Amino acid sequence: MIQKDLIFASMNAETKEEIISLLADKLLGMGKVKDTYKDAVLEREKSYPTGLSLGKYCIAMPHTFAEHVIEPAIAVAKLEKPVTFLEMASTDSRLSVSLILMMAISNPQEQLVLLRKILRLFSEKEVIDTLMQSKTAEEMYKTLRYIDEP
Repeated sequence: MIQKDLIFASMNAETKEEIISLLADKLLGMGKVKDTYKDAVLEREKSYPTGLSLGKYCIAMPHTFAEHVIEPAIAVAKLEKPVTFLEMASTDSRLSVSLILMMAISNPQEQLVLLRKILRLFSEKEVIDTLMQSKTAEEMYKTLRYIDEP
């Protein structure tokens, strides 16, 4: 699911809506999602926020239902400056998010497994530090490719 051409080491966005739209457009352009995907992710984010604090850094993992996905993929963006997301399982806790992992999951049963893999990987402080210090998509890929391992 992790592909170098869906990893962006330096993106600019002013809002969560803008970064979600940018990444959704990348996924659409590569044929990974349907044209309904972007609006579905934006709508889901309103009701089910995806921000997560990992200590020094915060990430977000926006996604939506499988019916909007053609082929599984994850678009990853490291932001030049953080944007505000609401914290997962919260309606008012705001986080300054610097890393987005936008998931396109075609099999709902895989979603929980994927979330666990990502959280296990990011539970190691060095991993998130390495990602945030990466300057290129290639450098980020070397760290993120472990998400695809069984």
